[in-house]
Amino acid sequence: MSRKVISHVALQWGYFVLFPCGIMQFVAFRRNGWKRVLSMPQRRKRRLLNVALLVETTRSYGRHVLRGIGDYSRLHGPWLFYMPTDFPINGIPTRDHWHGDGIIAQPHQNQEFVRQLAECGIPVVSLSGPPGAGGLHAVRANQEAAAKLAIEHFRERGIVRFAYCGVPSERVWPPTGEMFRRSAEAAGHRCDVYMRATDPEARTLRLESLAKWLTGLEKPVGVLCASDLRAREVLDACRMVDLHVPEEIAVLGVNDDELICEMANPPLSSITHNARRIGYEAAAMLDRLMAGKKVLADVVVDPLGVHARQSTDLLAIEDPEIAKAVRFIREHACEGIRVDDVLDQVALSRRSMEKRFHQILGRLPHAEIRRVQIEKVKELLVNSDYKLEKIAEITGFSTAQYLAGLFHRVVKMTPGAWRQAGRAGANPPH
Repeated sequence: MSRKVISHVALQWGYFVLFPCGIMQFVAFRRNGWKRVLSMPQRRKRRLLNVALLVETTRSYGRHVLRGIGDYSRLHGPWLFYMPTDFPINGIPTRDHWHGDGIIAQPHQNQEFVRQLAECGIPVVSLSGPPGAGGLHAVRANQEAAAKLAIEHFRERGIVRFAYCGVPSERVWPPTGEMFRRSAEAAGHRCDVYMRATDPEARTLRLESLAKWLTGLEKPVGVLCASDLRAREVLDACRMVDLHVPEEIAVLGVNDDELICEMANPPLSSITHNARRIGYEAAAMLDRLMAGKKVLADVVVDPLGVHARQSTDLLAIEDPEIAKAVRFIREHACEGIRVDDVLDQVALSRRSMEKRFHQILGRLPHAEIRRVQIEKVKELLVNSDYKLEKIAEITGFSTAQYLAGLFHRVVKMTPGAWRQAGRAGANPPH
């Protein structure tokens, strides 16, 4: 019913109709003054926006990015999506196929694709490529944080030799391999790097070359790979020459594609990027751009963690006393043990144990106890419905309040936020 008709009807009954701020209000006059007797919100239709999602969906990372975009659209849309079905995506859709309001795309290092996006004349958010490429705004995974996570994951297992297996033209920015090498060197360690193209027509030759490189590495060694698919090739090459995983070669992938990781032999550990959050942030940025608002800076999203599986399940510590201490901590940390309990297991003084412990793992025994407890808390938050009180009891903390405070200081998230992020994201992080 239009405002004009409502006003006419209301006046016939002795009412006035006011329309302040989009709210339709019926006001009646009485002896004691004006009185509002009914208020009805006016619905404002928002124009349906057409958004192209040029995101590869053959891997779980892209699918989780799309879920994040969908989350934003449901809250702030509606949006109408255009999604191509042919891969790889090498350019924007032609005007004959689509004419819309904005684009979210993964151009990777395809310079022609970047040029098309930069010249298309509508708002664009990129999910890859170096900062400012083509003048595009971007939302990216934090590759530097991922590299540091990998170093930490290997060092927790006593590995102090590192290597990286990538491809000549990496699809992410900054390149994971470069970040991993820098992180290893910053920690005082060398990092061997293998970069070779992945020609699908020459799989046998490719695996032979990879096996030769792996054989020449000093063992034990932790190998970070550019992707989960690259990591599976490393596992296959290890089997070709009887290299033991994880005892000699510990292998870590990136993106935590559950199908690829679980079908690997042995099952593959992998870094879990927060792809769903990346999609949500990309949609939020595009919404601002389509509304004519400024975007001051790119957004970088931290990874959720490492999903540990069998390919890195080892304890490669050459010092027998420290290996004994670490094994005791990992088996009993959630029983509320203290450093004195660890000291009872080794033939070392407290000072000597702490010094050697720190030299090998980069932290003190107390910090390792807390780390193991927090990792178990993370797992229970995502994979169970236990309340925090029950989780505190299971993991050896005195109270839920103490656990909540410690968790927030260490993880920079509340337990509730971690549970929500883990269940909404790709796979439960570990």
